[in-house]
Amino acid sequence: MQTDNGPKSRKTLFIGSIATLAVIGLAAYFSLDRTVFDLAQETAPETVSRFSKPDTSAALQELYDNEFSGESIKTESGELAGFWFEQSFAIGGHDYHVIFGKTQKIDPETGTPLDSHVQGVKVGAATYRLDSDGWRAIGMQTGIGEIGSWGEAPDIKQAEILTLSPKRIAFMLDFGYGMGGYFDEGKVLFGFDGMTWTDLGFVQTGGNNAGACDDEPLPSGITIPCWSYTGTISVLSDIHHGYPDLLVARTGTQSGDEQHPVKPVEDPVYRFDGDKYADTGSD
Repeated sequence: MQTDNGPKSRKTLFIGSIATLAVIGLAAYFSLDRTVFDLAQETAPETVSRFSKPDTSAALQELYDNEFSGESIKTESGELAGFWFEQSFAIGGHDYHVIFGKTQKIDPETGTPLDSHVQGVKVGAATYRLDSDGWRAIGMQTGIGEIGSWGEAPDIKQAEILTLSPKRIAFMLDFGYGMGGYFDEGKVLFGFDGMTWTDLGFVQTGGNNAGACDDEPLPSGITIPCWSYTGTISVLSDIHHGYPDLLVARTGTQSGDEQHPVKPVEDPVYRFDGDKYADTGSD
């Protein structure tokens, strides 16, 4: 006797169809998910190489809203603005390029930049981000902070970058100053969060008293021992006001007390106070 397998066959066919559709759906889902994930990665090398870097003159004209010709621009406030340095970098899966400008105060009598030892420059930044259509301006800031002395900024070719978090970095810019035979050196930190630059302050890494010391007794009988130290900056895990603490690992000696005129240098921790980084030991 022949058995009717029609309903069972139809049921099997139905289940198989559902399974096939599920496989197709999953494949499509993971394909879409992978596409979205890939778009979030750093810009492909061929995209980076396809577009020329932003033009410096055009960037300064837009930054200071003035015609740029030669090496400087006269701003409406009577300052002299010009190019400082530029650099490319990556953060948060995007490629960026920044062109830093500097403005110098002018001596009204001579028409030249003021050259006092306490007179630095004001720093501005034209910031660009790379997308599939090329470099796009995302920010024009004329007053990030100040740096320098004698009316000029330090010569920077390439800034060292400190990673503060996956979405925050800081350019560490070499800077030093001295007075009365004593010299301090360290890094001025300009932070960037993917959109804007912020002056995070000065972190002292080194110092010496080479211009004021003498291991041989002076005619008065007083001896001023020499000391000197250097240091490097690293990031700690503690967070304050959204920024990590910074450890300055120093080597060398520093000034002490009467019993110990020179002592091993200490390793300070710098903490962000909501405005700038400050040495916690000086609180």
